[in-house]
Amino acid sequence: MTSSGQITYEPSTLQIIEGAYNVLGVAQEGEALTPRMYQDGLRALNQLIQSMSAEVHLWTYEEGYFTPTADTPSYVLSPRALRVTDCRYRNNVSLIDVPMAEMSRQEYFDQPTKTTSPSLPVNFYFDPKVADGTLYLWPCPSAATAAAYTIRYTYVRFLQIQTASNDTLDFPQQWIEAVTWNLARKLITQYPVNDPNLMQIVMGTAKETMDQLRSWDNEPASLYMSPNYQGGMQP
Repeated sequence: MTSSGQITYEPSTLQIIEGAYNVLGVAQEGEALTPRMYQDGLRALNQLIQSMSAEVHLWTYEEGYFTPTADTPSYVLSPRALRVTDCRYRNNVSLIDVPMAEMSRQEYFDQPTKTTSPSLPVNFYFDPKVADGTLYLWPCPSAATAAAYTIRYTYVRFLQIQTASNDTLDFPQQWIEAVTWNLARKLITQYPVNDPNLMQIVMGTAKETMDQLRSWDNEPASLYMSPNYQGGMQP
């Protein structure tokens, strides 16, 4: 008995959509999808991807950095971030990173001075907005800080949508089954099935596969809680 030795499985957009229609018993084996069916499937797939972007996934964490500017408290992040989970300031000589404390929107905008630059920023607030997200630092960086430090941050990126029939999913391959069944669930209102048992199977399997992946999509490391004093230590 021999195994394939292959671990990569990357079906295309078209194959994912065909799989969802096959679940519903709509597409006939060996027959191409009609243009209308493909467009309905593509629209539903991208809607599903956008909904799933609202959840934090391990593979969507990215690292970014920028050099602060003197007397400038706000910075538009590029690439666009869905969320910023934490920030650190790094001494450019010692390369020591020090965590910064996150502020709520109200906490940041309640600060009486935002453009005064007394020293090193120890707090941050991220405003995601619809278009470009903005990261606010407090206190505002001074000229000495801008010359000696960089700001490092961890952010959650957006999931990429599908634009071509040969695109592959911006998901780990473990999510392919869950995406396919949940796409079938979305399409079932446009392409209803007459078998009540099949409808129950589609709805149940869609939920089951998604729940399984959500329980897996977590860091195994332990979490330790400590008081947040809204400040940091300068290296």
